[in-house]
Amino acid sequence: MASSDNPISEALKLFIDAIPKNMPLLETIPILNARGRVLGENVQAEIDDPPFSRSIMEGFVLAASDLNSASESNAVLLDVMGEIAVGQSSAVGLAPGKALQVTTGSFIPPGDYTVVRAWDVKRDGDKISVSKPSKPGDNIERQAEMRKKGEILLKKGHRISSDDIFLLASQGILGVSVARAPRIALFSSGNEVIPPTEPFKVGAIWDCNRYGLSSLIEEAGGHPLFQGIMEDDFENFTEKLKTGLQAADMAVISGGTAIGGEDFTANLINQLGPPGTLVNGIPMRSGKPIVLGLAEGKPIVCVAGHPPEAARGFKLFAQPAISHLMGEDIDSEE
Repeated sequence: MASSDNPISEALKLFIDAIPKNMPLLETIPILNARGRVLGENVQAEIDDPPFSRSIMEGFVLAASDLNSASESNAVLLDVMGEIAVGQSSAVGLAPGKALQVTTGSFIPPGDYTVVRAWDVKRDGDKISVSKPSKPGDNIERQAEMRKKGEILLKKGHRISSDDIFLLASQGILGVSVARAPRIALFSSGNEVIPPTEPFKVGAIWDCNRYGLSSLIEEAGGHPLFQGIMEDDFENFTEKLKTGLQAADMAVISGGTAIGGEDFTANLINQLGPPGTLVNGIPMRSGKPIVLGLAEGKPIVCVAGHPPEAARGFKLFAQPAISHLMGEDIDSEE
């Protein structure tokens, strides 16, 4: 691979560009399960936002024209005809020279109305006096001010956040079409690696990568399929990797990069067919264990066996590959 001022970015670009740009399979899920998933299609607003004009203050709604002559020396007197309670959808009694009491969220009917703040009026029984003019729309959030029905709320390829769940629910959208979680075949490797369920013995290493990498796969939006701990047996590992990929969309291998002085996992990937290994080591800290390749269009990421470096390699290369498989629009998120 040619030298670069940023070998990590160069390796990642080479790897991601080689992964076929297939349309991900889609599924519709409840929004309660949608955080972290990637939208498979645009989501449009079902209603105007806000769905009706409403007051953003406690006070009184009245015709703005009633206050054209209002000043400190010429207070305008109006009759209070009642109120528009939150949840009410009518404004009975609102007419020239009349006012209705409102609170935050009260419905405001169409027209050149204004809301005068409660502390800007003087009230005496059923009458209020106002000593300064007010413009139409003051202290009112107009219908569709944020967005109109039919506008795009969230774009295809967007990864859904908790904030998005608030937005979707506010629009009455309770289900969304998302990319199916990519299935990731996960392998641990090395003769010295044993399951944590076995008693510890000197010279062995408990397989914590299975658990840590499974968690990272889920965080990235994938579904881990653990295939077991592979011993340093090239033929057996080749068959297991081939079988694992048949049931998965991608593979992640920890450990076993170089065995007996040979590029074990690089040769392993090449054994499965073209294009094979694309990146075999990167000039960075613990970079040799990073091996990236494709077999039958399915990405394979090999990371170090040392847990901190396994996590780092995953985040640098496997996580973007999973995002790519889900059709995530990375550029729009920056």
